[in-house]
Amino acid sequence: MKFFGVRKIVIVTGGVFLFAFLSIKAQVIDFKQNERYVSQLRQLNEIDAQLNQEILEAKDGGLDSYDPIAKELEAIYKLQTILQQPPSFISRQSKNEINNLLEAYIKLFQQKQRLIEEFKFRNAILKNSLSDFPIAMSDLSVKVYANYGDDEWIAELNLLLRKVLNYNLSNSEDLAIEIVEQLEKVRQIQTQIDPSFDMDKALGHAEIILQNKPQVNSLVEEILAMPTVPSSDKLTRSYNLHYRQALKQAEVYRNLWYGFSIILLLSLVAYIIFKLRKSAISVRQAEEKYRSIFETSVEGIFQTTLDGRYLRVNSTLAQIYGYSSPEELCASITDIGRQLYVQPGRRAEFIRSIQKQGSISGFESQVYRKDGNVIWIVEKARAICNRDGDLLYYEGTVEDITVRKAWQEALGYEQEQSKRLLLNILPEPIAEQLKQTESTIADSFEEVTVLFADIVGFTELASICSPTQLVELLNQIFSAFDEVSECYGLEKIKTIGDAYMVVGGLPRPRPDHAEAIAQMALDMQKIINHFNQQNHQALSIRIGINTGPVVAGVIGIKKFSYDLWGDTVNTASRMESQGIANQVQVTEATYQRLKDKFIFEERGLITVKGKGEMMTYFLIGKKADKDWVVISE
Repeated sequence: MKFFGVRKIVIVTGGVFLFAFLSIKAQVIDFKQNERYVSQLRQLNEIDAQLNQEILEAKDGGLDSYDPIAKELEAIYKLQTILQQPPSFISRQSKNEINNLLEAYIKLFQQKQRLIEEFKFRNAILKNSLSDFPIAMSDLSVKVYANYGDDEWIAELNLLLRKVLNYNLSNSEDLAIEIVEQLEKVRQIQTQIDPSFDMDKALGHAEIILQNKPQVNSLVEEILAMPTVPSSDKLTRSYNLHYRQALKQAEVYRNLWYGFSIILLLSLVAYIIFKLRKSAISVRQAEEKYRSIFETSVEGIFQTTLDGRYLRVNSTLAQIYGYSSPEELCASITDIGRQLYVQPGRRAEFIRSIQKQGSISGFESQVYRKDGNVIWIVEKARAICNRDGDLLYYEGTVEDITVRKAWQEALGYEQEQSKRLLLNILPEPIAEQLKQTESTIADSFEEVTVLFADIVGFTELASICSPTQLVELLNQIFSAFDEVSECYGLEKIKTIGDAYMVVGGLPRPRPDHAEAIAQMALDMQKIINHFNQQNHQALSIRIGINTGPVVAGVIGIKKFSYDLWGDTVNTASRMESQGIANQVQVTEATYQRLKDKFIFEERGLITVKGKGEMMTYFLIGKKADKDWVVISE
């Protein structure tokens, strides 16, 4: 028996591998890949020809810049990279041959590019001299006339200019010899009249033209003679040959695949018939086993019609609903939605959920027992359909969760109430710490930044507004402050009257606490300005900031409050109280941490109560990339 089992595995495995092999080999040729590759080969030829045309235009002065040449070179290099990956249906040997031809083309093109770079260099020198030469000769003639008034000298200079320009157009070797003689004649006149007169710049351009013009022409001839186009034609012919070979090979494997598929399909049909006969026995055994599980399950099991009647239930479900037997339950409940569910429309929601998702799980509801008592149940159900997709009935399970639900509701309510109350008065980390310990919570922080703000003009506003209006306006301002504080991840400590206190760097330390506080201070000024515009008021704000160590925590046993202590806090308060309206006054400690990122104005030494003289600064704004600190006189 074991031998026959191993033989079956070997035969099936071999058949699968053979089928997969033939499927891969018989794959349909991707004509889009072929068209794309052929198009890229065609583009390679067209761009190469266009490049030669642009070289000629550059030589004759038809191009204002070498950008078109650079663009064509870049396009050719991109095509070379793409062409290194022939279509997937090309065999490995064919790909190697195509890539060898492509490498030969690339080497030729690299030589051509070196010639093009040399051409661009020489042609640029030539063009510059051709551009500057007429100007230099004109200036030289003016100087000769002004200094010497020699008409013969000027005539010879003009003759030299005409010969050089004609040489650029004709490339005549005889004219080149005449230019050399003309240069010598001009220098002889210079020697006779004034040997010290400077003509080197103007005549130097003529010599550069004589030197570079033949070289440029020679480079152009070499570039145009490079056999890149024949090489790319050879590459195209090779690819077309291998493409035709791939078509023939795919056709052979496709015929083999068709034959093997027919054999495999017949074998599969025979195997399915055998399995169906065998499975009929297994189905009967499974039905008997299911019937036993159905009757002895610890969960209620049901089948219901579309209009809300029970088709079949087990004994457990009858006990959950308070009936003596499944038969009594099925006979008593004729409309599940009306007789069973407490909440009207719950049965309809049950059906909608199944229609939408195909099944439901964790569907909790309140239902009536036979005696009228209400219990909680959780249902898990699905829709049963025939082969045509028509719905036959619903089936599922029911579990009584009345006790669990009561405990969950009570516990959840108490936990939510406690959490909301605690988070309203304490930061979340401190609230979590308070839950875990009954001792005093006090933590030291090596460095935080504290901000105090006071609304200037609030007292005058209080004298003309009713208490209700005053509180509404103050709430509008402080609510905006709270939103900014939360946005920057800062911790609001408290408000006292029209004063506002916030800190950065606790209860979770962060390296950018000073930057966050400074940004909030600037935003608070914007909030006050916006408030004034919206409410036609003239309020201003005075802000003080200090950086340093503090102790923070919760003390006492009633009315918990998270607060800060330390000299840092006192100094921040002094910065606010001894500040100036519409200004943000900071200490030296804060300034040192922010001076590279924010703009400050030095206020100078001021006398601070309890501290003596202190150097303070006004925060002006945030720096751009090239901003610098503003120091007043």
